[in-house]
Formats: sequence, C-alpha cells, structure tokens
Amino acid sequence: MKMKQIQHWLFAATTLATLGLAQAQGLKNPTPKAPSGKLSAELGASNDTSGSSAIDGIVAVVNTDIITRSELNRQVALIERQMTRRGAPLPDRTELRKQVLDRMVLDRAQLQKAEQLGIRIEEAQIEAAMARVADQNGLSLEDFLARLKDEGVSPARFREEVRSEITLGRLREREVESRIQVSDAEIQGFLAARTKGAVATNQPEVNWIQILVKVPADANAGVIGQARAKVEVVEKALKAGKSAEDILKSNPELKLDGTGQMGWSGFDSVPSLFSEFLSKGQLDAVQTVRSPNGFHVLKVLGRREGGPALDSTPVTQTRARHILIRPGPDVSEAEAKRRLNFALEQLRGGTANFETLAKQYSQDGSASKGGDLGWLYPGDTVPEFEREMNQLGTGEVSPVFQSRFGFHIIQVAERRQQAASEERQRQAARQAIRTNKSEESYQEWLRQLRDATFIEIRL
Repeated sequence: MKMKQIQHWLFAATTLATLGLAQAQGLKNPTPKAPSGKLSAELGASNDTSGSSAIDGIVAVVNTDIITRSELNRQVALIERQMTRRGAPLPDRTELRKQVLDRMVLDRAQLQKAEQLGIRIEEAQIEAAMARVADQNGLSLEDFLARLKDEGVSPARFREEVRSEITLGRLREREVESRIQVSDAEIQGFLAARTKGAVATNQPEVNWIQILVKVPADANAGVIGQARAKVEVVEKALKAGKSAEDILKSNPELKLDGTGQMGWSGFDSVPSLFSEFLSKGQLDAVQTVRSPNGFHVLKVLGRREGGPALDSTPVTQTRARHILIRPGPDVSEAEAKRRLNFALEQLRGGTANFETLAKQYSQDGSASKGGDLGWLYPGDTVPEFEREMNQLGTGEVSPVFQSRFGFHIIQVAERRQQAASEERQRQAARQAIRTNKSEESYQEWLRQLRDATFIEIRL
C-alpha cells in the first residue's frame, strides 16, 4: 500500500470521501485520496454498547462539543471485534482507547470546521456513496443494509458515518488540496530529473516498510519517552529481519495507522520527508524519521528500475466516447440500465449514432461533445472503466456496465501508440508533485487545527 493510499479505518469509509469530489465521467479524481477495495459490513458503525452499562461520562471536550464514554466504548469494541475475527492479538486496551480517542477528537474538530465553513453534503450524494459501498461488497444496497442489521450495525448510524467521511474529504479538498501550489520551476526540475540530456531514463522505485509510532502533538515527555522505547523495539526487530507483518502481530496497536510494507513506490510518490533516506539508504537499512504525527521507522527492502519515463516510450492511447447514467432519487438502477440497453438497441439497429445518443441520454459533462472523452492514457480512468474499454476493438461498443459513478456504455473511436505530449508530461509532473506534497500539507494543517482547537481530555 503506497503512502498516498494510507487511511485511518476507525470509521472505515475514507474512500467515500473521494466520491463526492470526483468528476462523474469516469475519469479519476485529480488528487485521489485513498484506495478503493472491499468494505466489509462490520466496518460501518456499531450498535454495540460494550461498556455502556457503566455510568456514561465525558471523555473529551472539543470546543463546545463532547465525546462520551459510550461513544468511545463503541469504537473500541468495534475495533476489538474486527481484530478478534481476523485472529489478531488484542493490543493493550488503555493504549488502544487513547489512540481511538485521539482520532475521534481530530475528526470532531474537522467536522466542526466543516460546519463553520458551510460544507453540506446532499442526501443524493450519500445515497450514491452507500450504493457504491454495497456494490464493492457484491450486494444491492437493500441487501447490504440488511447485512448491516444482521451484524448488529445500525444503518442509520452507518449513513452518518458516510456523511462524515464525505464531509472530511470535502474539507481536505477545500482547506489543503486547493491550496497546494506547484511552480513552473518545480515542474521543470521534476522533468529534468527524469531525463539525462535527450535520453529518457527509467524512474527508479523502492520497496519499503514504514511503521509509525504515533505521538500526539501535545504529548508530554513521558509519552514521548514511551514512544521512543517502542521505536527501539521496532528498529531492533527490523534490523533482525522481522517482517512488517510479524512486527504488527506483536504490536497490533500500530495497525491503527495503516502502516506496514508499503510496496514499490517511485521516489516522486513518497513524502519528501522520507525521500532522501529511501533514495540513498543501503539495502536493509533502517532509519527513524520524526514528523508532527510521530516517529516513522523506515526500512529499505529493495530497489529496481521502474517503468519507462512518461516522455520516453510510446504508450497505447485510446480515444473513447461514453454514455453515463447515474442512479439516484429520480432514476433507479433498473431504469438506468433500461435506458442504456435501449440506446444499444438503437446503435445496433442503425437508427442513431453514438454521439446523438450521448447528447440525449448521458448525464456527464461530455454529453455536449457526443460523449467524447478525448485521448486517454493508461490509468486515466477508474479500473472498472479501463477494463471494459481495453476489451474493445476500434469501433466496438461495450455492454452496459457499472462503475463507481453509475452505469456506462463505451465506444472506442481510435487507438494509437504515441509518446506523451509536452503538455501531458507537464500535467503528469504537476500531479506527481501535488501528490508528494499532499499528505505532508494535510498533516501540518491538522496540527494547526488541533493547536487552534480547545481540547480537554478526561480519559
């Protein structure tokens, strides 16, 4: 899992945040936050009230809001159930409660900030996000909600979790992503680093481990000392050849931060805080880096030459058209598929061409252009869209299929083998630099938000 894919899973719907930001035509969000993947029903929210038989009380004050003991107990019980089902040893409960509460405090502060800024999420967006989660689990929304109920999970609570996660994504986009600046000099430097004279070079990649020992921003000397002791244990284990999986089994509380073996990453996609060590450290080298979020214990597992530089090798580009219909309050899934199948019948019968039908039916911004998405490079579209597109020959039309954005049909107009244009190279460079800056900028923004928030912990 790459750094840009790290997500906290206390509420386990971070990927939903991108759904409210991504464009509807099937193209990827310019700044993806998080990876998709199946979301099990247990990751919604729980009706469990473990520990709530005790007298309820306040465990934290966040500005004028409070977090109660029963709320904390619910989240802790949820995580413990997940770990038990996976056969993972349970962490120290006191430490677990502290980490869970810290995340709840940060999320509460962010939601308050979103409310101050007037960020609101439409009910239709929540419905669409919930439907996407159900689809990721191979279920209809109705069946998914029934499964939630069987698991002891409140659908109403899950809905609010979804609302919160989309809100946090919108907030991050507004307060962090939109303010990241990439200069022409940075782009030129990035492109220059990928070439030697006129000869393109391969982009090296590193396979690495990151274990984050989290330290709250307001931690006292005692807490920092405990964290440093944990770092020494992790460093020793890594130097002895222990895998990230072994370390996390012995220290399951560290799993909360999504750490582990990060896989192969280009040096342009790792945080700049780590890039010097990861690019220069010897094989099996271990080093700890401090950030506002805690101590990051890093290990270099391997290096390799990556894929060819974007500007050096021709790649397959596809010019495609599509028609998109998004289910919602006014259009059921069945109706969306019926309309698209009717459009297919007209295409096959020769009574209408694709451009005309796209203008008539498509709910995407490309409709006015006859559904034309222009020239698409590998990775430009979401996986389900690209998979269908790549199976088509020139002039062929796909059957009706579903992506996270709705139901589509695609027509491939042309294909070509061509190196990226200069403008495309600059766009790719700009995005790589933004991705590199994004997580660091977000963590710094969180630190500033926490500093500006009145927080009283009563745990």
